[in-house]
Amino acid sequence: LAAGDTFRAAAVEQLKVWGDRTGCPVISRDQGSDAAGLAFDALREAEARGDDLLLIDTAGRLQNKADLMAELQKVIRSLKKHDPLAPDDVVLVLDATVGQNAHSQVEIFKSMTEVTGLVVTKLDGTARGGVLVALAEKFALPVFAIGVGEGVDDLRPFDANAYARGLVGLE
Repeated sequence: LAAGDTFRAAAVEQLKVWGDRTGCPVISRDQGSDAAGLAFDALREAEARGDDLLLIDTAGRLQNKADLMAELQKVIRSLKKHDPLAPDDVVLVLDATVGQNAHSQVEIFKSMTEVTGLVVTKLDGTARGGVLVALAEKFALPVFAIGVGEGVDDLRPFDANAYARGLVGLE
């Protein structure tokens, strides 16, 4: 795990808690550090350790925050300097409670970077994430996982059949 959200005060600590819970090392820098530099260093460190996977958590951003969107582009450019094929995936994490606003979020993110898939969180509450079907179809993006709580096992691989049954109240 790489703690690339260098803006939010508790972001690094929050990711370290998840690292401890899952037994996963966390690469981090001081608050306010350059996220692109951290991502570059994290990729090099992960490769040096022989890690199979590096997950870089970046600052949460709204589509109307141009500086944070530019930062995401800079992170990707930085990774490409080390490995022209990096990153393997750019995953957009959406909050299920935003409903139809998710369309504009995906549209803007796709115009700024190559989003390769979605993770939808907060499906444990009243939000059923009906917009998920429309997003996957309209933008031709796979849904990698869904979040149904805040526990270690609550981020689950997306199962379209189980999701459809739950959406219509059969599960």
